[in-house]
Amino acid sequence: MDAIVEKAPANTVRRFELPDLDRHGGWIIKRLLNAYPHLNERQLAGWLRGLIYSNEFLFLFQEHSVALAHAVRPDILTPRTMVFEKFVWAQSPEHVVEAAFFYERIKVWAKQQDAEQIIVEEQTDVPHEMIYKALGRVNERRIMYARV
Repeated sequence: MDAIVEKAPANTVRRFELPDLDRHGGWIIKRLLNAYPHLNERQLAGWLRGLIYSNEFLFLFQEHSVALAHAVRPDILTPRTMVFEKFVWAQSPEHVVEAAFFYERIKVWAKQQDAEQIIVEEQTDVPHEMIYKALGRVNERRIMYARV
């Protein structure tokens, strides 16, 4: 797990482009279908196409991993943005270290968005310790809700 201390070569983490769907879309769609079983392949592919060039999203990939973060303003009366990890996935378990490099890029992007917080560990293959090494202190928040 100490491999996260090393920096990834700058050219390995890239923004996702439409042509990258042909190369990586198959395994990403399978993971999305597992996460969102109420949607189908066509809906998920359309959703991905729609967000690739949106400034609200940071969609990154490496050879065997992908990450998607979403910048939102959860309270219209508060000017600060929050960044939500939608997913950080490795194509297979041996590529988890590669996927961990995304957190550094997400942190930089979050600062550019004037974000106050990054919500992490929502859908990730990266262990908590590796996220902690990439981001620094990771806090836990308890949310109260009622089922309707």
